[in-house]
Amino acid sequence: YVIVALRNQEDAERMRWSLIEGGYDEEDLKLLDTEKVLEIATEELENLNPLVRAVGAESSATESHIAGAAAGQSFLVAYAPSELDTERLMNVARRIGYVKAQKYDRFSITEL
Repeated sequence: YVIVALRNQEDAERMRWSLIEGGYDEEDLKLLDTEKVLEIATEELENLNPLVRAVGAESSATESHIAGAAAGQSFLVAYAPSELDTERLMNVARRIGYVKAQKYDRFSITEL
């Protein structure tokens, strides 16, 4: 999955519709508004395994989502299993103008 932080809800909705028009399935895209991200990320951070917290990658990513949501950013979560899917998604994100994007693979988080 790729999580893209966008400046506001309008940009997130515009990105979602651009991806759908480009062939993405609606089920593979989810918009998260500021309140939902704050709720999910705060709960996730509170329940984070101490070992994972010590390593730092996941906790810093979660803290980044909290900071973005607090600043009013909206988020789009997209299923992007391949590098081609990820690049296609990021082409749209660059055109819309994104703040931050992260790819979540099975064992890693990559800044895009």
